[in-house]
Amino acid sequence: MTSVIGIILLVAVTVIVAGTVTVFVFDLGSGLQPKAPYVETSHELVGDSSEQTIAITLEAGDRVPVDRLYVAGSKPVDIGGAPGSGRAADDAHASPIENFTETPGGTPQVAIGETWDAGETVYVDPKGSVDGVTVSVYWISGSIEGYNPGEPSGDDSYRLTSKTIRRSD
Repeated sequence: MTSVIGIILLVAVTVIVAGTVTVFVFDLGSGLQPKAPYVETSHELVGDSSEQTIAITLEAGDRVPVDRLYVAGSKPVDIGGAPGSGRAADDAHASPIENFTETPGGTPQVAIGETWDAGETVYVDPKGSVDGVTVSVYWISGSIEGYNPGEPSGDDSYRLTSKTIRRSD
């Protein structure tokens, strides 16, 4: 009779330990931040010698929803479509942080659609000269609120790409 009670207690303890471990493991997974997308980009200068814009092309990687992307510069920048497209970046509208979808109604001002896909280019116009400007593209795990969302920071914000532009590059 004592061995039956011992076995019942051993099974009960095993079930309690297994339940505790399961709750602990699943609780750990719930606090994980979403994984930032993987991107490979290239940067080049476009335009004439008096006014140049930085073209950032997604060469390879994940499709990224544009409502989660923003660009920051070491000086104020504006983001837009290709020069001459009617949605061109313009340093007159520059700010330290630019949301990819900053136009009213959430229409991507970068003219690439709802996702940034391989082969698509966004254009960034820094205020004044492009020489020495550092431009970074950030991703945030949730949709960006407002036109200019403020300094990217926190556990849910990741820098996807960054480049310091030199006219001699």
